[in-house]
Amino acid sequence: MIPNFKKTIQSLLVGTLLFSGASIKAQEFGEIIAAGAQDANTYLESYLAPAMNSLGNGLANGWYNTAKAHKTLGVDLTFSFNMAQIPEAERTFLFVESQFQNLRLEPGTETTLPTMVGGEAPNERLIVEAGNIQYNGQTIPINEDIEFDVPGGIDLEEVPVVTGLPIPTVNLGIGIFKNTDLKIRLLPEINVDDFSMKMFGIGVLHDFKQWIPGIKNLPFDLSGFFGTTKITSTYILDVNSTQTGTLGTQTRFYSDPNSENYGEFVASATTVQALISKKLTVFTPYAGIGFNIVSTKIGVKGDYIYEITPPASSTETYTITDPIDLTFEGSGGPRFTIGGRLKLAVLTFHFDYTAQKYSTITGGVGIAVR
Repeated sequence: MIPNFKKTIQSLLVGTLLFSGASIKAQEFGEIIAAGAQDANTYLESYLAPAMNSLGNGLANGWYNTAKAHKTLGVDLTFSFNMAQIPEAERTFLFVESQFQNLRLEPGTETTLPTMVGGEAPNERLIVEAGNIQYNGQTIPINEDIEFDVPGGIDLEEVPVVTGLPIPTVNLGIGIFKNTDLKIRLLPEINVDDFSMKMFGIGVLHDFKQWIPGIKNLPFDLSGFFGTTKITSTYILDVNSTQTGTLGTQTRFYSDPNSENYGEFVASATTVQALISKKLTVFTPYAGIGFNIVSTKIGVKGDYIYEITPPASSTETYTITDPIDLTFEGSGGPRFTIGGRLKLAVLTFHFDYTAQKYSTITGGVGIAVR
């Protein structure tokens, strides 16, 4: 049973991260890179931020379903599904031409464009204007405009129930001493085709009511919790994008075959909370208050070749190294959780809602002993 359970978690996580990376194709990536380092990073930051913040906040949930610690050597194995909801307003972003150096919109100078979870793109097109772009200290001349379609995204409105990026987690909790639980999240590195991923998390739940005279014997549980999770994934990139300008200049952007080229995603989420719960026969309501610290990073690593071939002229070649480096922070902050757990013999079922910047729904099942 456990091997199949583990395989299921791995499959769900792989599916989520592939889902999160699938909306921008290698072709579109190559076209955006043509705009230069500053413009490409600025555009992709707006495009990716809501999905990355949703994923990071989802990692901060699913750690507990009661404030009561296990007895010594008591254990639980709990699977949770966490979904940090992306606000409707963040499914699109406002493209303002003045914020870019070489990238402009056709027609108009500003409009609302889809983020990674914003659905199909409008009819507008993006244009990299003729001029110079900068990469790795190099000045690369663009002889004529490069035009391409606005990248689209995944339309969450067409996916039933899903309002953010779903994140599955599995925790092993062990009672150690003095009403203290050690909680572990661990998925060894897995590889599926060109995709790899690994995750590790550790948490501690401690009953501090036992140290407070006057309330330590009252019939409820009061604990503190600290947990941190980090997930790292990579995806091999095979970029090969070619555009031909109206005057015949061919611009090609492709992965250097002699380099290791990949996209890298790293997310970390740390949460600190005070928890309270009260067992009512088989049902236990619980609540928590605290804060999250969330960070996600996306990078495009390796060497990429930028070739420019004007009509009747020789090809100019430039090498670009590590063109994308983005960090998304500030999506954490205060949080309040309320939920309930149903325990039937050793089986548990739980559901909770967390009010925060990216409000999160969590549900799951588990096995708990002692």
